[in-house]
Amino acid sequence: MKSISLSQILVLGTTLSSINASPSPHVNSQSSHRIPLSRRQLDRRDGTGAQTLSSKDGFWFGNFTVGASQSLNLLIDTGSGDLIVNPKLYTPGKTSKTLNLTFTNTYGTTSSNGTGNSLMTGGLYDDQVTFGGFTATQTIGSVTSAEGFPGDGIVGFSGPMFNQFSNNATSFFQTLCTQSKVAECRFGMALHNESIGSLVLGKLDTSLYAGSLTVAPIITGWVPTGDLAINGNIVARDLVIELDSGTATVVGPIDAVTEIFNATGIQGVLQNTTEGAVLTGYFPCDKPPTVGFSFPSQTNASTATGSISKNSTIFNIPSSLWAMKNNGGNNCTAVMSGQDYSTYPGLWVVGQPFFQGRYIDHNVADGTVGIATLKTSAAANTTTTQPTSAGATKRLHVEWFFIPCVAILLLLV
Repeated sequence: MKSISLSQILVLGTTLSSINASPSPHVNSQSSHRIPLSRRQLDRRDGTGAQTLSSKDGFWFGNFTVGASQSLNLLIDTGSGDLIVNPKLYTPGKTSKTLNLTFTNTYGTTSSNGTGNSLMTGGLYDDQVTFGGFTATQTIGSVTSAEGFPGDGIVGFSGPMFNQFSNNATSFFQTLCTQSKVAECRFGMALHNESIGSLVLGKLDTSLYAGSLTVAPIITGWVPTGDLAINGNIVARDLVIELDSGTATVVGPIDAVTEIFNATGIQGVLQNTTEGAVLTGYFPCDKPPTVGFSFPSQTNASTATGSISKNSTIFNIPSSLWAMKNNGGNNCTAVMSGQDYSTYPGLWVVGQPFFQGRYIDHNVADGTVGIATLKTSAAANTTTTQPTSAGATKRLHVEWFFIPCVAILLLLV
């Protein structure tokens, strides 16, 4: 889910112009947020582990113990940073500490169709949280408002820019890193299909994927830049893409998605909702389009250093996942939709349809995200390597993309 009420805002750029007006900055993978880790005091013998995930309504859940509350199914969300338990489900543990603070968090893309906003309020506590054999002392929010998340709550796996708690608490996984619980400050999501998945902690599990890992630098959280591909051709470059495991669909800017629909024969219907304008697409179920995202962006690949891949690879949205809903009569609702976020113009929120069938490595210490096809997956075995030459880019006839020119942190007062 997309954390949309932030104590700090990332301004991804200041130029609304042609997609090639200015190249995006190369993100240094050796950035200053590298976290020194110690192998001492590891919960597990080798500081690594894996936990099975379950799926429901397009969201993935892990089994957590929070305080004295056991077997809580919390939504795994790489698009936010806080850990929140639904109303009346949190029981304080023996080491629980009441912080005498309240929280008000706002989330977007909370519905299984990629729309929806939710407002959560409640109290903050410090307590022990256990997942995958690891235990850490973590700030948690206990919801007191009537509204809650799918399942028993949510656990954010993103970076500090996406935390909303007033005490500036880190995400659960960041806490595992800073408390020296994991051997490496990285985790991997391996979502095979709609029912089988796992979360790997503290290492890169090369046994789960085929071929090599395609590695891209991140701007913040799990937001890299990438390129858009239609039918195997790059048509737009340097998009700002949030890889969000807590979103069940793919959401892009309305103008951009309109052009994609026009280019692939999808019928778009624009409607005004309480959340603003939303573009929904309809297509023949037996003719899904071929649309994907290429990482790293050709701009970053052309200047790659360190672990960053020197060639870009297209990862298509699997054709079997393009239908969010079968309406009958060979008519399907597209899993991609259009919606504009006023705080983040040009932002793409890429969720579960992109994750499934892939191993996605989230390397906090290195500031990178890596993508590969799972060995046991046929759905996502649709990647092609592209040269980094800018001349290979074929542009759509409308210039509708937001250029990330500079990352600036603004502190709201």
